[in-house]
Amino acid sequence: MAKKKQSSGNDTPRPVVPKLTPAPAPGSVRPASVRPAEAAQRPITRPTATKPVNGPPASNLPIEERPVVWWPPLALALLGFALYINTFGHQFALDDIAAIGQNLFVKRGIAGIPDLLRTEFWHFSNISLGYYRPLSLITFALEQEYFNGDPNISHIINAGLYGLTGLVVGILLQKWLSAQTITAFLIGLVFMAHPIHTEIVANIKGRDEILSFLFIALMLLSYWHYLETNKWGWIAGACVSLYLAFLSKESSIVSLALIPAMQYWFARRSVWQSLISLWPFLLVTVLFFYQKQKMIGTLSGTPPVDWANYPYAIEKTQKSTTFKFLEYYIRLLILPHPLVYDYSYNVIPSGGKGDLLTWAGFITFVGLIWLTWKGFVKRSLWGFGLFWFLVTMTPGLGFIWLRGGIFAERFTYAAVMGFGFVLIWALQKLLLRNFVDTSSESSSKPMLVRYAPLFGLMAIITGLYAFKTIERNRDWENNFVLFNSALPYAPNSCQVQRHVANEWIEKGLKDRTEVDSIANATNAIKPKPSPDQLKKAQVLIDTNVARANIHGRWALDHLQESTRIYPSFGEAYFSMAYVFQKITPNVDSAKYYYKQTIRAANAYAPAYNNLGVIYQGEGIAQNSRQKLELASYYYNRSMVVNPAYVDGQNNRANLYKSTGIDVKFLPDSVLNKY
Repeated sequence: MAKKKQSSGNDTPRPVVPKLTPAPAPGSVRPASVRPAEAAQRPITRPTATKPVNGPPASNLPIEERPVVWWPPLALALLGFALYINTFGHQFALDDIAAIGQNLFVKRGIAGIPDLLRTEFWHFSNISLGYYRPLSLITFALEQEYFNGDPNISHIINAGLYGLTGLVVGILLQKWLSAQTITAFLIGLVFMAHPIHTEIVANIKGRDEILSFLFIALMLLSYWHYLETNKWGWIAGACVSLYLAFLSKESSIVSLALIPAMQYWFARRSVWQSLISLWPFLLVTVLFFYQKQKMIGTLSGTPPVDWANYPYAIEKTQKSTTFKFLEYYIRLLILPHPLVYDYSYNVIPSGGKGDLLTWAGFITFVGLIWLTWKGFVKRSLWGFGLFWFLVTMTPGLGFIWLRGGIFAERFTYAAVMGFGFVLIWALQKLLLRNFVDTSSESSSKPMLVRYAPLFGLMAIITGLYAFKTIERNRDWENNFVLFNSALPYAPNSCQVQRHVANEWIEKGLKDRTEVDSIANATNAIKPKPSPDQLKKAQVLIDTNVARANIHGRWALDHLQESTRIYPSFGEAYFSMAYVFQKITPNVDSAKYYYKQTIRAANAYAPAYNNLGVIYQGEGIAQNSRQKLELASYYYNRSMVVNPAYVDGQNNRANLYKSTGIDVKFLPDSVLNKY
């Protein structure tokens, strides 16, 4: 009888399993000329399956280890860092001011870290959005401690973290796309070079997004190492990475969908095996949100009723506008120009039943869902790209769907990876003959010959991406450059108009400060200034006053445009009042616009405080107790609408200390009179 071939005991699945042919019994070997009829009569001996002896079913882990070619990840890391070298030397811009410059806990350095772990991200902006993102703030505190908050160091660190992201992404893509080094590299190249990332990397505050994605990538890579080794230490590393991603940004929760997707598409595990692997990550998620609730007392916060930043909630068009936004996001992924830092009211008008872009977005969304399902069934490269895109765009689209918030380029940061998968698949399908989605890159032709058309086109695409990225980085040099760069592309943004106006106000304030400095320096001359000195000083004073008036006028022009776009924009009225208070002095106009601010935004504490400052000045100058009582009243009102408002607290305390006046209520007749 033929001797049966025994199992080797190695349960590792292999790509190709040859059929086992029973060995012939000794003495039964025939020459090749044996007659077919005789061979046909010979009985077939079949091998019998060996039953396992007591024990669990064989595991399909570890999977085959996939080697890494190191030049692509290193190239991606160097590219990511090099693209943002021209941000070195930039100042703070946009949200950097609130997140770093005005965050008192960050300014305390290491000593402020315990408080950063207990407060919301926008604590010092006096709003509660429910954002718990202490990790990036902690890094800012460390930079304050060791580098005195130097923005140049912060920009270098952002570029370094982005380069590190390129390294991790390059390794991860090679693990996923076994023996497809070029495909993996090109997908990573699209991600790293895409100019829509400039808002994240060139703006220091964007570090929360950089860290979130970096730790998500590290989590996926750590878990892949677990699949290769079946060692639980890698799961522990993946859980720590997820926790750090959560501390960077809560929207990292969408990465829970990427863990099973990665296994299903690239490790060829079943849906059930992929899903049950989530349990340790679900525990980390529950622990994080428990920590968030305990630390800041809320999971969702209380978004303000704000036409500038949450207009679609007020207009009740969140749902339709979400589909409209999808079209805008896809367009910017394909053609990232123009790029604008702000899309607040009314850059993108609300969607609706009669809006063509809304219907186009809805059809696109349904089509993407259907295609993603088809790609899921086929385990195709483009299917994974669409899945990644939809999952990572969920926070951005959810921001409008749930809160009525505005469009923002930063929401596409992770989604660019999905776009890269689809783009490279499509280009390979178009430019490479006999391209198969899951095949290796082996062929009889030399690689450079086969890939020449693809390399040429990708050189053009990434070259344009890199050029746009470097050009866009210049806009993030400081607020003045950034805000003015948006005017040609977002003239209908009430926020952009106000931001530009505030920059002219800053310049006007510097002019006024120079006037006071010249006057004080001249008056300090002993025994007294000569006529010639007085004349020169007066010329300098007149020049600076004229310049201040020009800057004030330009500011008012932009503010009037801002209130034309959004007639109830309280902050724009506040800036108008400030111009008349500090730059082109007109007390009556300043009072009028501060009261307009209160009518439009009755919870805006600085307006009450500044009215108090004006009335206190008049009360002292005119020796009027009634105006001092008005000042006290407005200081107290600023504390009522915002109990944490420090300026109102200090001004109220100082007035009470010097005069004993503390007025909390006044009749309307007095308020209307003055």
